[in-house]
Amino acid sequence: MRPRARRDGAVPAPAAPLPGRPARLSSGPAAAAPGALERAMDELLRRAVPPTPAYELREKTPAPAEGQCADFVSFYGGLAEAAERAELLGRLARGFGVDHGQVAEQSASVLQLRQQQREAAVLLQAEDRLRYALVPRYRGLFHHVSKLDGGVRFLVRLRADLLEAQALRLVEGPDVREMNGVLKGMLSEWFSSGFLNLERVTWHSSCEVLQRVSESEAVHPVKSWMDLKRRVGPYRRCYFFSHCSTPGEPLIVLHVALTGDITSNIQAIVKECPPSETEEKNRIAAAIFYSISLAQPGLQGVELGTFLVKRVIKELQVSPRSRTRLAAGPCLANCGRAPSSNLVGGQV
Repeated sequence: MRPRARRDGAVPAPAAPLPGRPARLSSGPAAAAPGALERAMDELLRRAVPPTPAYELREKTPAPAEGQCADFVSFYGGLAEAAERAELLGRLARGFGVDHGQVAEQSASVLQLRQQQREAAVLLQAEDRLRYALVPRYRGLFHHVSKLDGGVRFLVRLRADLLEAQALRLVEGPDVREMNGVLKGMLSEWFSSGFLNLERVTWHSSCEVLQRVSESEAVHPVKSWMDLKRRVGPYRRCYFFSHCSTPGEPLIVLHVALTGDITSNIQAIVKECPPSETEEKNRIAAAIFYSISLAQPGLQGVELGTFLVKRVIKELQVSPRSRTRLAAGPCLANCGRAPSSNLVGGQV
């Protein structure tokens, strides 16, 4: 039987099971018996999710073996069906979250110390123990996966799958929503502005970048290569953020039109041809930010759009306080949270 192709198109080579580990089970016709995939998932999670060390040993416990996290990434990548991935994520959220017994115990300790009016140092340590108990176990898995080569990119894709599964009601519940929030918070730290690079798209950019920019445009779909060439050509600017670990890969894309005046007719901006093949600076009096689109669904809710707009304003040498009037569309406040939005800029 041929091995199943992964979602990236590659076919994993068959490998012998490691000593002491059963062979990985397929979710397709090769599944040995009903429930075999579920048992394989449970075994994988028990092996891959690191246990929470005792509070006193939290800084002395060595990191789990890299292979444990790599096993999770490999297993997840081999699940071809959205329902299978949703099942694994649901089991991870429900079975490896917060130890509620520990939380209750540490909460009671904090309350008792407050009632006894103990000194501040004792109370602060008890509160620190409570914070430690509130960290879910799967956060440790995400943390260690992020250190793998391509690990952060994998987690962005995993969250995109999680959001899709929630939208399709393949997996639901407070545990799943909590895990989504935890992962979103971690991604917000990893994709803060200090780790982002501003890159401009031109017709001379790589085919891969041009293709991604075209595919990510949801507000005003790109109809042809000539349409795309016009949007990155004279009197137009296209910028995107990339992460320092994946340069050249768009995260969020912003389109700008350089015009003689401000207009509210966005369709005219999208469809009109530039006045000439060579830009004349004396014909540019306004910068209109007419489209912003999130290229990575897994980063939904992570603050990117506002940072991108501010960086582009600076790139265009426009002062947001003195010389610019930004008349934003209704989605500007949410740019970076929604897949796409419109916005109109002001005078240069």
